[in-house]
Amino acid sequence: MHIEITYIHHNCFVLKTASRTYLFDYPSDSHLPEGAQKRVMDAVASSDLVVLVSHSHDDHLNADMVSMVSTAESVCYVFSDDVQDMRPETIPTDAEVLIVEPDETYEFHGLSIETMMSNDLGVAFLVEDGDFRFYFGGDLAKWIWKTASAKEQEYTSRFFHNAMERVRDFQPHVAFSNVDKRLDNLAGGVEAYRQTGAKVFVPMHSFGETDWLEGFREAVGEVFTRLFIYSESGDSSEFII
Repeated sequence: MHIEITYIHHNCFVLKTASRTYLFDYPSDSHLPEGAQKRVMDAVASSDLVVLVSHSHDDHLNADMVSMVSTAESVCYVFSDDVQDMRPETIPTDAEVLIVEPDETYEFHGLSIETMMSNDLGVAFLVEDGDFRFYFGGDLAKWIWKTASAKEQEYTSRFFHNAMERVRDFQPHVAFSNVDKRLDNLAGGVEAYRQTGAKVFVPMHSFGETDWLEGFREAVGEVFTRLFIYSESGDSSEFII
């Protein structure tokens, strides 16, 4: 099976498979580098496109969710329900839209979509498209900040471990998970890489600061799971899985 992954910015990526294309968490203009919209338009051109939005934070959701996908052959959307509650004006009114809640399962456009509750806001996605499976974490991560109490650290560690066990049981071909250098534990990035068992792992939540990602390769060893390490918006890589 052949796939292609293109980095746009932060948690925004384009994933292409033989059957369709996916766009994840297209952020607000204030978070986008110059030329990002054009790169998305080129990447999704003439495709059967599914747009997934994990939650309503600005670094994951643009006010205009239509223009950048205007080149696609067809478009449908999957929004976390907090978007409907907090930023309903961003949801297109003339397209097919699925609103999802945490820890539910949906059938939509030939996809099986499981949602996981995020420990930040919104959901993470477990998506099955025929024989292809992927995990997209949104803002689900091991958010242990220096100010966290011992009880908070224990709760977050347990929540994240259990979430990654669920991802592992799903047996994803590709896992997109946060690797945030602002935290000493990289938001659980190393554990996610080692625990999920994906064939390809995509680190995200970089805020565009990507020069340190080669260090993540060294941290995990890249033994069993291949990494998509990128440096600039528009970087892409192809994988056979």
